[in-house]
Amino acid sequence: MNTIQTVRQGWAGRTLSLVNGIIVFGFAATLVLIPVSYWWFGVAALVSSLLTCGALISYRYFPRIYTSDDYKLAGALVFFGSVWWWSVLDGNSLPLVDYEGFHRLHLWPFIAAFVLLALRVFPPSPHWLWVGVCCGAVGTGIIAIYERVFIGLERADNGINAIPFGNLSLLMGVLSLVAGIYYFQKQRQLYYWLLVLAISAAFMGFLASLLSGTRGGWVSIPFLAALLLPATKHLISYKVRNIAILFIVLIIVAIIAYPPTGVWLRLVAIFDDIYQYLITDSANSSLGVRFELWRAGWYMFKENPVLGVGEGGVQVWLDALTAKGTLYERIADYPQLHSDMIDTLARRGGVGLISLLLVYIAFAAAFTKKLLQAEDNIRVRLLAVSGTMVVIAFFDFGLTQAMFRDLRAFSGFLGFSVAIWGCLGYQLQAQPLPSTSLSAKPSSESDRFPEIKPTE
Repeated sequence: MNTIQTVRQGWAGRTLSLVNGIIVFGFAATLVLIPVSYWWFGVAALVSSLLTCGALISYRYFPRIYTSDDYKLAGALVFFGSVWWWSVLDGNSLPLVDYEGFHRLHLWPFIAAFVLLALRVFPPSPHWLWVGVCCGAVGTGIIAIYERVFIGLERADNGINAIPFGNLSLLMGVLSLVAGIYYFQKQRQLYYWLLVLAISAAFMGFLASLLSGTRGGWVSIPFLAALLLPATKHLISYKVRNIAILFIVLIIVAIIAYPPTGVWLRLVAIFDDIYQYLITDSANSSLGVRFELWRAGWYMFKENPVLGVGEGGVQVWLDALTAKGTLYERIADYPQLHSDMIDTLARRGGVGLISLLLVYIAFAAAFTKKLLQAEDNIRVRLLAVSGTMVVIAFFDFGLTQAMFRDLRAFSGFLGFSVAIWGCLGYQLQAQPLPSTSLSAKPSSESDRFPEIKPTE
């Protein structure tokens, strides 16, 4: 009788694991660099998932490898997509993406759930994820420098919205730090080069975020930095960690203080926008427009607190509120309400907000559970920390920008979350570190990292 191990070790299993790894690498490396790459690798992941079903049927084996966490994650994605789909059908209107036209975003959670389950059968090696993220972060930094220094753009954006560009760059920069922590423990020449790549990628990702002028995402930095504490547990001494934190802070302060970057002006503008809105009653600013859009969302929620005004109802309400003079006229030009929760609350009501929060909670709980269980397993712990970072980052990003209504951003959340969860299918059986001393070091490379073995 076939077992999951025989299925994975067969030629089809090995091929699909490799294909999944290449897809994860390509997605992470090109998400921000190539505007349409999210579509390429989304289709590739769907095809790979269908091939996974075909491989299992050919082996006449249906693995019972799924845990309750797998079902919860898939269920949360399906519920979220179902509520969104109902809103689309009820309003007979597809989601409108700024400067991109109408897209079937409501179908993406179903595809993500399917791919998640497929990746658990043939999980890719985490190396594909780490290297892909690092390459993507380096690329965003190069683009940001080119656009700000050589072209002279006010904000780096690579031809897409500057907000998701900056937010995704920041996230990939932080994930590159986690990759650097992983490769820091390796003692081979190849891993030294990968460590240099990871450190460079972290710097370039942060730099791209700063040069994009995306202020809302910077609020997440302290929370993401706090997650580096469990990531470095047993690995880096307090002295080294403190020196590294101080070095990073000094670099960020230098970039902020350097006038040509424009970062300091973006920060000061926050207080000016708030003053104009509250004191002079002027909404003609970045924050002022957001405040008015959030007010509009509240009006819509009060109209139908259970199911919202529908996918297409938001634009109707914006036109009506501005025509009456109730809200600032410019907000009618925006296809989203600049907040994932408020936008969801307006379009899909309380049911929609619950479905959105369940996605955040399900992934956060699953990754946190893995983090707590992986006390002495560095590989699982770093993946779990990365997954938690993705959830926290997008939750924060979504407070001031409707990230789930942007093609790159929404695919980024689904892609990174699902890819990290799939990589966790490699249940790495690392040996516990000595409990007598946090600074104790293993005597050999095999003691540090035992052989990678996917398990059921």
